[in-house]
Amino acid sequence: MRKRSLIVLVVLSLVASFASSALAAKSIYDEVKKRGVVRIGHGIDVPPLCMIDPKDKELKGFDIDMAEAMTKQIGKIMGKDIKMEGVVVNNKTRIAFLANRRIDITIRSMSHTRSRDEQIDYAEPPYLWSGKIFYAKKGKFKKPMDICGKRMAVVQGSNAYLAGQDYLKELGCKKKFKILSFQNNAECFLALKQGKVDSFIQDTPIIAGVAGSEGVDYEKVGPIFSPGLYGMGVPPNDSKWRDTISFALQDLIANGTYEKIYQKWFGPNGIAPLPINARPRLPEDLFGDRNQFVWPR
Repeated sequence: MRKRSLIVLVVLSLVASFASSALAAKSIYDEVKKRGVVRIGHGIDVPPLCMIDPKDKELKGFDIDMAEAMTKQIGKIMGKDIKMEGVVVNNKTRIAFLANRRIDITIRSMSHTRSRDEQIDYAEPPYLWSGKIFYAKKGKFKKPMDICGKRMAVVQGSNAYLAGQDYLKELGCKKKFKILSFQNNAECFLALKQGKVDSFIQDTPIIAGVAGSEGVDYEKVGPIFSPGLYGMGVPPNDSKWRDTISFALQDLIANGTYEKIYQKWFGPNGIAPLPINARPRLPEDLFGDRNQFVWPR
């Protein structure tokens, strides 16, 4: 009787092993190719990255243009026309939707962090390289340490919450932190304008888009800190799909498509010019003008 039970356990173990192997072998790549649709999570409230244009009510932004270009490039890799299905996500759902495979990619101003990497994977390289700043009324603060102990605004779910504290602690701040979190960037900037907070912590491209023409009355305090390397998130433990997204992104960088989109939004004559070079680039002193961040063939 004991021997028979042992045999049953061994058989069940083998069946479970084969079943898990079969599931592991099925990549999102195969699912996307079969359905002809890639589901991309994006935002609608982070100008100039993703927004509903108030003039024509159309969805626009750097992230949106990148999502459309990525869809075409994924199709080229697969040798099949692929359509994009946009799924609106926010700071809270962009990770969860990937983890449970409700979407195939997230392209929504999402910095690559260790805590997020424990839940999802990222394509390489990060597609927009930036950093965070303290943003405040002009002339109110001379240096970041002046903000120590003051009220700071962050968006719920943003790693700015920890990044701002860590940076001020490094500078020697020992006062209690007063951090107020808001649903989105527009609410953070409104709180700053209304005097409900003394500074707003966020990445440079987002600050530029949210402040817009009103930015003339505000300024960054101190240098850029805490790299904000925006990555394209993918569901975890699927190297075939992750590599496909990495290859598609690097193809766009190599063939000039990325550069056209970047210049449209962030170039000197773009919609939201950036004072820094936020493209994915390797150091020029090592690689000269051949410094695009792509893997060798």
